[in-house]
Amino acid sequence: MSDAKLDDWIVATAPRAVAYARSLLRNEHDAEDIVQDCYTRLLAKAAVYDLPRDGMKLLYTAITNATINLNQRRRFTFRLIRSDDSAGEEQSEDPVDRTAVSPDQFAEANELSIAIGMALQKLPPQQRAAIELKSLGFSQNEIGEILGVSSNNAGVLVHRARGAMAEMLMTFRSEEAIR
Repeated sequence: MSDAKLDDWIVATAPRAVAYARSLLRNEHDAEDIVQDCYTRLLAKAAVYDLPRDGMKLLYTAITNATINLNQRRRFTFRLIRSDDSAGEEQSEDPVDRTAVSPDQFAEANELSIAIGMALQKLPPQQRAAIELKSLGFSQNEIGEILGVSSNNAGVLVHRARGAMAEMLMTFRSEEAIR
């Protein structure tokens, strides 16, 4: 593959790759570092791989493994909300446009967004990766390939992740939605 085609492939795939890594790590800088490292390792073997056909699966597999390794090294110690004066440094974007909703709606959406992030972090790494991949539109077979498990096991991981998330977010579910 020519350098121009590789550049085009990177430009086309990078936003989704960073978004996926960020959803697993909840840290923009770590996500960018991991994605860059994964691209470097993947491109070093570009002659071996068919990147247009298999590149996304290989990239997502590398990102998944790298984020799991990073989280294990850190022993899952991270901060979601900082209470000191430097809180603005690591806060993520507002999940809701403040001008388009009432203050109550904004507060509720922000609270739900934080609760979802905390619930995702409580999931085991493979379940979290499986549900994130599913939310990005990957099929059960593709999730299995990326995570290195069978297609059926990928389905089980997604199912368990959804169940655990539903239980952890029960307080946000309306009585109508529960019935």
